Amino acid sequence: MKCVFVGVLVVLGAVLAPSGAAVAEDEAPSFADSLKNGKSEVWLRYRLENVSDDALGDKDATASTLRTTVSYRTRPYKKFSLFVEAENVAAVGDDSYNNRGAGSLSNGVTDRPVVADPALTEFNQAYLRWDNGKTKWTLGRQEILYGDQRYVGPVCWRQNHQSFDALSLVSSAIEGWTISYSYLDAIHRIFGDSQDVAAHLLNAEVDLGSVGGLTLYGYLLDYDDIAPLSSATFGAELSGKKDLEGDWELVYELEAARQSDAGDNPNDLDVGYRHVAFGASRDGLTIRVGLEVLEGSAAGAFRTPLATLHKFNGWADKFLATPRDGLEDLYLSVSGKVAKGLGWAAIYHDFSATEGGASFGEELDLLIIYKSSRGQTFGLKGALYDAQDFAADTDKWMLWTDYSF
Repeated sequence: MKCVFVGVLVVLGAVLAPSGAAVAEDEAPSFADSLKNGKSEVWLRYRLENVSDDALGDKDATASTLRTTVSYRTRPYKKFSLFVEAENVAAVGDDSYNNRGAGSLSNGVTDRPVVADPALTEFNQAYLRWDNGKTKWTLGRQEILYGDQRYVGPVCWRQNHQSFDALSLVSSAIEGWTISYSYLDAIHRIFGDSQDVAAHLLNAEVDLGSVGGLTLYGYLLDYDDIAPLSSATFGAELSGKKDLEGDWELVYELEAARQSDAGDNPNDLDVGYRHVAFGASRDGLTIRVGLEVLEGSAAGAFRTPLATLHKFNGWADKFLATPRDGLEDLYLSVSGKVAKGLGWAAIYHDFSATEGGASFGEELDLLIIYKSSRGQTFGLKGALYDAQDFAADTDKWMLWTDYSF
């Protein structure tokens, strides 16, 4: 793996060499000025989450939590900058929920539903960055997201974000292309634990003009201690928009991928992924229908362990790990804006197995969100899961607000 890593860096270094482009920000005249005149930010997010899961009877979960981050970014000096972000998650009042915290972070509650927000304090990010305006290298602990975060993301819905110890690259030095590469050494998960890996993530976005955007990707995951998660995934996605009559706009997304075993994975894994979605948008209203398929097999199912999984397959979080029989998610979403700063969404899911045809139930997800003129956001989110041949009926209600300064 190390030889592959070095080879990738040599090739990327040659192709994406600095082009002399100006940096996006004014550089500091000295290192001392860089440290002194950086930018600080405080971000507060409070959330009240209630979960009722029939599998646990009448013992609901209620989580009242506050996420606070304090960050500082130095002013660029000779194209280099430093960024540090400290994060604290605290239970405020009621903690009658299973927080799924790793080790000593667990709150010891096991007879109530999971709300995966353990109380902790840590450095969520701390990295050195070099940026010439076209090519950006980042070394250290960092949040990474690719595209819609189906494969790689920081899981920003949870109070403790996911971050990575990594060397990453983003470059637009080649006209019409955005190339991203990351080498991961460790994953710092939402539960407060860490997993050692040797992972290569390569993502290339190509602008195809009126056709849309094409994304090509390859993700090689080699886990040190969780061999069944080691995999190689290669795929492509085409997405775009096209004007229709009557001020309507067609939106579309076509994606396919293949996943096989890698590293020391003892399973002979060979499963696929497909996602097809079409919709129409007009005057802030968007209607979209799609089918997402994650294949299953006796050797294992298609999985995306680094993803922001809460975004996909229902907000009740019943399918964070793909069932062994696979998952088909047929969904219909409608979203829009009621007034300035006020938006809404409703999503219906019909879940089933790719193998055997079992019904995995239905879910209705609801969202209202408002961003005030002062920048504070308020949101209410609901997830109503009706089980069939999988799990148990579950209702979730999530109320939150966040503000940064």
